[in-house]
Amino acid sequence: MKYIRIAAIAILILAAGLYGAGVVKEKQEEDPTRPTITSDREVLEISVNYTEEDLLQGLSAYDEKDGDLTSQILIGEFSQFVQKGVCNLSYVVFDSSNQAANLNRQVRFTDYESPKITLSQPLVFIAGRSSTPISYIGAQDVLDGDISALVSQVESTISYNIPGDYTFSVEVTNSLGDVEELTLPVHVIEEESQALEIQLSDALIYLDVGESFRAEDYIEGLVDASGRSLSTNLVDISSDVNTRQEGCYEVHYQAEDENGNRGETWLVVVVRE
Repeated sequence: MKYIRIAAIAILILAAGLYGAGVVKEKQEEDPTRPTITSDREVLEISVNYTEEDLLQGLSAYDEKDGDLTSQILIGEFSQFVQKGVCNLSYVVFDSSNQAANLNRQVRFTDYESPKITLSQPLVFIAGRSSTPISYIGAQDVLDGDISALVSQVESTISYNIPGDYTFSVEVTNSLGDVEELTLPVHVIEEESQALEIQLSDALIYLDVGESFRAEDYIEGLVDASGRSLSTNLVDISSDVNTRQEGCYEVHYQAEDENGNRGETWLVVVVRE
């Protein structure tokens, strides 16, 4: 029994010695330095059509043990906008000991624009026929591309059984949190007002404040019920568009042929900064 106790003590002493040696070795091998990432600018200014190389402009990374790690910098995620067109972007780099350095810096998109609502056709409907305006509404974004699937209805005043002027409100948000809200005009008309088709190149356009605008430039054709093309000189135009003031405006196009057949449609014009 005495020898067994002596052997057990010896094993414990040996184990403690091995553990201590392991700790000492680990301490000796431990990397005491951490990498760093630095930027030569506080704000990175880039186009919305940026490349990965653009995102890495002005960055460098260094580790005392590994040296230059600039080529190993990894690009993280954009934050939500802190203001329109401005967000933060994260970066990370690892040294050979798998120790990380992080950096966040501000990014400004120099040519950024908020999302734009689109229309595949004018929101003009025949009285007595129900419809789904949201199916004609889409959205485009300079960063995310087509975000039509994200468009949602906010409010509608439409009564499809009663001819008149109504509104349909929608909104869409891009991946960085910029929201575009727009209240679109909607027209419910009598069927006889659609005997002629006034064809437009667009159903909705965006203009910058101060940009020139000619309503007649958007007329592509005039067609009767049999498909015969008529002179676009038959089309009369009335417009409330004021390009000096932000807002949502309309252009009303009307036509009547020699037989008294009539047609009308509207172009939506959004003016914004």
